[in-house]
Amino acid sequence: MNKRFFFNFFFLLFILTSYNSLAELIKRDLIINNSDNEIKIFNVEIADTEYSRNKGLMWREHIPNGTGMLFVWEREAYRNFWMKNTPSSLDILFFDKDGKFINVAESTRPFSLENIQSIRPAKYVLELVAGSSLKYNMYEGSKILNLNNQK
Repeated sequence: MNKRFFFNFFFLLFILTSYNSLAELIKRDLIINNSDNEIKIFNVEIADTEYSRNKGLMWREHIPNGTGMLFVWEREAYRNFWMKNTPSSLDILFFDKDGKFINVAESTRPFSLENIQSIRPAKYVLELVAGSSLKYNMYEGSKILNLNNQK
């Protein structure tokens, strides 16, 4: 095979990979029963691929109240996050396989490389603008109700 064929093949592969990584994430309403047994609804982007989970909310200057990103994995494990390249302070909430609240890191420091970890294995992690866990009272007893709509 000639060089031109390999060049065209790898160029096409690059274009397809780039297109896939730039595709807009799926957005869904996430329904949470909070600590006061009230229903709260958030419009979230679903990060369920290696690429989307690695990118997260990096470089986002503004995250509107009531919106965020839900990270989804196939299995529970200890989850580690950092704020590298993230200019917005976030609340990072960890949930188990059943959608039950585990813990929260509130008002994280933008651009920090500090390790933010779940205290138990988690399958879901929700990133919201800083102050959301307090505003919507999402602590012990909170639960994601519509996991059947997630991966």
